[in-house]
Amino acid sequence: MNSGWSFWTKRDAPFESGILGNFSSPSTAHYVPALLPVTRRSEGLWYEVWTDTSTYYGFDARVEFQSTWEASAGASTWYTAMHFNFADGSITAYCGTNADVTRNPSRAWTWTTLKDRTRLHIGMWLTFSETGVPSFVPVITKDGTPQALTAGAFPSSPLPAGAMATTTIGVQSCHAEGFQLSQHATRPSTREEVTQEGAWKRTASLDTPVFQLRSIPNVSGSAWDVITEIARATLATAEFDSDGFFRWRDHTRWSTVPTVPDVVVTSARELGSLTVTEEIDACRNHCTVRWESWQRVTPSAPSVVRDSPAPLAILAGGTLTRTIWLDDNLMDPRAPRTAATDGAGSPNRISVRSSTAAASAAVLGAVEVRVTRAGGLVTLTMRNRSASTVFYHGATLIALAPSEDNKPVPSLWSAWNTNSQARYGVQTYEHDVKGWVQDNASGQALAEALRNAGAFPPPLLQQVEILPDYRIRLGRVVRVVDRTGAQLDTLAWVIGIKTTGGGGRITQTLTLRGTATNGLPTDTGLTPDPPTRPYAPAPI
Repeated sequence: MNSGWSFWTKRDAPFESGILGNFSSPSTAHYVPALLPVTRRSEGLWYEVWTDTSTYYGFDARVEFQSTWEASAGASTWYTAMHFNFADGSITAYCGTNADVTRNPSRAWTWTTLKDRTRLHIGMWLTFSETGVPSFVPVITKDGTPQALTAGAFPSSPLPAGAMATTTIGVQSCHAEGFQLSQHATRPSTREEVTQEGAWKRTASLDTPVFQLRSIPNVSGSAWDVITEIARATLATAEFDSDGFFRWRDHTRWSTVPTVPDVVVTSARELGSLTVTEEIDACRNHCTVRWESWQRVTPSAPSVVRDSPAPLAILAGGTLTRTIWLDDNLMDPRAPRTAATDGAGSPNRISVRSSTAAASAAVLGAVEVRVTRAGGLVTLTMRNRSASTVFYHGATLIALAPSEDNKPVPSLWSAWNTNSQARYGVQTYEHDVKGWVQDNASGQALAEALRNAGAFPPPLLQQVEILPDYRIRLGRVVRVVDRTGAQLDTLAWVIGIKTTGGGGRITQTLTLRGTATNGLPTDTGLTPDPPTRPYAPAPI
């Protein structure tokens, strides 16, 4: 199991609403979903995530699910949560109105298998009775066998009718991926239902995130354009391999000189042609990374964007879409919460009512809301999941921007190699991370990685034409053995792959970078050229 973050939705129970918010820390992800009702039927909410505690196991390794509920007008915000503690094998559910969920009434379970350092599927089944009494069922799956523990209910803490406002997953001292929230008529019980075995296939392999990100930079283009920009900025590799799997490897993959190849290509069979170069211009012995510090950046006064149309009907099961213009310097707005008004006194609100009358009753929990943004255009999508027509009376979105007096601070971090500079002179290189590096430690790590990689020019093997080999991927190590032309036997990293076909012939062309240099330059054995006119008179 890999430790990267993955978010997806089940095919059989779509949960379309909401937007994924920024990570407030490397260990917490926030999902701002739609306005789901406090369920009064047999349906329930299914929270799930895959975890792995086999590495990076800490003193207090845990996973936490938490949701906040927007109750009807005048009522308090309610909190439901479940904490899975892998250190002591305990599970605790909470329900109440205290924002510190650990101070609310609780129910506890003990399951010692949680303490095993292994890969687990963690699930929580949350239902509500007709009177709003919440009931929690923890479900843990190890080695493909789901184990559902006894339900824990809170009869003294019924939730008033309302809507879900936010859902949060917290992860500490362990790896986690595949977090999702969905709605089902009955609790998943079989291995296939719980783990979705046979319904999903892993198609990505990601390294653990190593760079913190406090604010997502402005980006444009396709998703692949953005992925490529991040990879270039952080010295990572991103690729789809021959099997169609996406792979992401960070800059640390280049830090250790390999001794064993992944693939061997030889002139006796695979190798068609190659060009070997070693250029002093490839030397970079004074490397600078330009980054911006967001650590002390505070937002300006929130900007409020209002959508105030005449009341619009949203038919039962229907969808209404609204577009709103937003200034480019503002950050993305989050999905608004349900309210009796459109946010005149409280921004980040949406008004859904039972009729076109301004004084009609507010409808909570009937509409799922999704907010997306492309450039300066924000799209607000509302889906009515109730059996009755409701009416959209408007919304007020809130968006933040860096304060004019407290913007990100442009910073530089440099790393150099004096030994290389003595041999080749000062060869400078400035790396622009385009906003994707936002703290001092990350800037230092990239500058040192660039310095270590470029202090001495490595040999480059270009236009290496071989028979196609599905095992060759970016960043893999290839041993090139040429006994006929260049007389090579060397290890090299794959830094470029091009596959072409035509005339019934498929060719794979590689660009390789040597894993080690050929040593320092010397003047041994060199004889200066004699002067062409040794007895020329002195200049006048």
